[in-house]
Amino acid sequence: MKTTADVVVIGAGIQGLSAAYHLAKLGVRDVVIVEREYMGAGSSGRSASMLMLQVWTEWQIRFSQYSFERFMNFEDEFDASPEYERTGSLTLVTAAVAEREQALIDVRRRLGVTTEIWTPEQIKQRYPLINTNDLVFGIYGPEDGGIEAQSIMLAYKDAGTRLGVELNQGARATGITVEGGRVVSVQTTEGDIQTRWVVNAAGADAGRVGAWVGLHIPIDNRVRNIYVTDAFPPIADDTPFVYDAGAEWYYRKEGPGVLIGMGKRQTTEAPMSIEWSFLPTVIDAVMHRVPALAEVGIASGWTGIRPLSPDHHPIIGPVDGIEGFVNSCGWGGEGIMHSPIGGQLVAEFIHDGATSTFPIDRFLLSRFAGE
Repeated sequence: MKTTADVVVIGAGIQGLSAAYHLAKLGVRDVVIVEREYMGAGSSGRSASMLMLQVWTEWQIRFSQYSFERFMNFEDEFDASPEYERTGSLTLVTAAVAEREQALIDVRRRLGVTTEIWTPEQIKQRYPLINTNDLVFGIYGPEDGGIEAQSIMLAYKDAGTRLGVELNQGARATGITVEGGRVVSVQTTEGDIQTRWVVNAAGADAGRVGAWVGLHIPIDNRVRNIYVTDAFPPIADDTPFVYDAGAEWYYRKEGPGVLIGMGKRQTTEAPMSIEWSFLPTVIDAVMHRVPALAEVGIASGWTGIRPLSPDHHPIIGPVDGIEGFVNSCGWGGEGIMHSPIGGQLVAEFIHDGATSTFPIDRFLLSRFAGE
């Protein structure tokens, strides 16, 4: 492992890999990534991996529009596929969340996102397994679809490596030295690295990394439980990603079975195996919305973590009082689909001293001062 680098990236999840690649693309090629386990060992490798334009706030929509365009040109840039499969998405809306969801529709349409409103009768006609009795309407986004996180991470890694990025897997960062208000080195289990820039892309561990330099980074880690059923032919391959907005669970086709995702329990450590104890909660939601699906056996599953900031915006950019420390964390469940813009913004700031693709003022850690 190198003992000096222009930039050290802590974390080889999708945001860390993207930041390293985009830095190298801009000409900052003396970049070292340190990863305590292996590439994608955290939340990036434990996701349902969707590319969505039907997201929830203006900044998310703008990030998605930028990233969507980059993913549509991904093969030209990387000679690799993000495995995008356009299935569409369908959000099921009950009276309890109808006002909120209608407001979101208005924002999406204002920003040019194709968004259709379906009546409960239209939903039932297309997808008869869905219980529509308590629905007010549905929201259909024709451009949403699945992407493959592992393929994307590998593309970032390979492209970055060709440009000079060094990836060290199994090298745990253990501390950061700051002198005179400036980052000077990163300590790892494989030795120290002298550097003037550190990118905190540590996902669920971002708060711990911040603490090394005296920062409080308010990351709320939430468990996400994903289960995959046995083969279930009644749900066709072209079924969209279906999100029950009131109960906050989702499903989509996964091979011959169905992938079901739910869960917001707080945690300090990510469970490493499927959480069977949470399954009854999931079954209750499934039985109400798609009763036939609740009778299918579970073939496999996994858990992951959504590292969320208090306002559910990512934390991007520099921090007050410590030159050379840059955050890229708090991405929640959107780090994969927003990896093109996340990496671009970090690289622009380090290379140019400011961002040009999007302003990052609203994403700085300083917005949480006093909390």
